[in-house]
Amino acid sequence: MKLNYEGLLDALWLLNKNGITSVCEARTYWKRGFQDAWLRAEQENTLTVRAVLGLWAYPSMADAAQLSGIKALYRNNPNDLLRISQIKLYNDGILINSTAAMLAPYLEKLGNIPSNNGLNYFTEERLTRYIAELEPVGFDFHIHAIGDRAVRESINAIEAAQSSSGRHRLTHLEVVSPADYPRFKALNITADMQVAGTFSNPEHWAENEFLIGDRGNNLIPLKGLHEAGARITLSSDWDVSTLNPFVGMQNALTRAPQNLPDLATVIHAYTMNPAYVMRQETKVGSIEVGKEADLIVLDKNLFEIPIQSISQTQVLMTFLQGEIVYEKK
Repeated sequence: MKLNYEGLLDALWLLNKNGITSVCEARTYWKRGFQDAWLRAEQENTLTVRAVLGLWAYPSMADAAQLSGIKALYRNNPNDLLRISQIKLYNDGILINSTAAMLAPYLEKLGNIPSNNGLNYFTEERLTRYIAELEPVGFDFHIHAIGDRAVRESINAIEAAQSSSGRHRLTHLEVVSPADYPRFKALNITADMQVAGTFSNPEHWAENEFLIGDRGNNLIPLKGLHEAGARITLSSDWDVSTLNPFVGMQNALTRAPQNLPDLATVIHAYTMNPAYVMRQETKVGSIEVGKEADLIVLDKNLFEIPIQSISQTQVLMTFLQGEIVYEKK
C-alpha cells in the first residue's frame, strides 16, 4: 500500500493550520513507495512545508540489500524543500506491553516476549554498522528509544561508530538513566521528546508502576536532560498525539518535576533546535536578516498570557518562503 497523494495534501494543510512549516516524516516506507507522494507534491508545486524524509530501516531485511537500497534514495540539495537524508530506526518497543528495552527486568512480563527486559529491533552492534556505513553518505539517524537500555545502547552505537559529522537524535526517551544524561551533550546527540499527549503528563506516570515500579516516576526527563546540557527538541509524534505545538509548549512548562524552565527555552526547542537537526539552521528557525520568511502570525503574544492559556493559541496566518500557505477564515 502506498502513501495516498490526496491524504498527503490533507496532512500538509493540517500542518500549516497548526503553524508548522518544517517536518521530519518519520516512517517513509520506501519499499512501498511512500516517497513517491512527496516527490509528486514537489513536482506539482503543492508542497507547503520543508520536509526531510526518514527512510524506514526494516528490521527483517538483509543488511546488504537494505543499505544499498537506502543509499540509492539519498537526496539532499539544501535548496530543495524536499530532502531524503534521514534514517528512522526502531531500537526497541514500548513500555505498556513490556517491549521497551530496559536495563533492569520488568516486574511483570506481558505476552509472548522472550526476554523480561524488553526487546530490540536492531541490536547495538547492527545499529553501529548502519551508522558507520550511512553517516558518511550524509544520512542522520532518528532512533526510536523508549527504555533506558535502548537509550544506552543507541548512544553506545553512535559513539562506537566514531560519529563526528552526524546530527543524530534519539526520540521518545521515556526512561533514561541519569548516568546517560551528560552523554547527549558530549556526543552531540539531540534529545527529541513528545509531551503534547496527556498520557505523558505526570498524573499518568503511575500507570506504568505495575511494570517498572518507581522507574516510572520520572518519565520523559525534559528537565534532567536540559540541565545536563542536551539539545532538546519537542515534536508531536502525530498522530499518536496532536500536531498542535501550543499544547506541547504548555505541557512542557507545566509537567513538573520534569518541565523546561521558561517559555523561551520551549520555543527554542520547537524552532532553532529542530532547524539544526534538519540541517537548515542558516535558512530558518529564527527571524533575522538573511533567512527565509517561514513565519506564523498568532492571535496572542505567548509571553503576555498565562502559561495555562498557551494551548488555546490560534494560528492566523502561516508563510513559507514569504508566501501564504494558510490563513484562518
